[in-house]
Amino acid sequence: MAMTEYPAGRLDDIGFVVIFTRYQGKWVYCWHKHRQSYEHPAGHVEPGETPMQAARRELFEETGIQDCKVIPLWDYEYIWENGEGRNNGRVFYAEVNSLGTLPESEMERIEFFDTVPENYTYDREDELRDIQYIEKMLRAY
Repeated sequence: MAMTEYPAGRLDDIGFVVIFTRYQGKWVYCWHKHRQSYEHPAGHVEPGETPMQAARRELFEETGIQDCKVIPLWDYEYIWENGEGRNNGRVFYAEVNSLGTLPESEMERIEFFDTVPENYTYDREDELRDIQYIEKMLRAY
């Protein structure tokens, strides 16, 4: 798949949200029960939901967190290798004020890290690049 990134709000038809989450200076990752690895809170935008509503819902469902500030960072578009489809997503950042109780979900627990955990579900190098980019954005903010 080829991915292109855009400023947040540029793409329509956002179907997926990813939420980079930080609490007390640490990155929040979820332990996925079935994949047996760490990942971000993320998921599909449900019909009738805005991407922001989806981000807040997914954050709660996968971490129990509600007390936080959520801001959109960037949009992305994946073009399928066969060229017959695409997926649009929006990346968010959540700064957590207080933790909640993790509801029953595919996530077993949340943990806190200074950087990307070794046992990360997806491409760790891409994740490290995104974390560095977000930290740079936050310093400028």
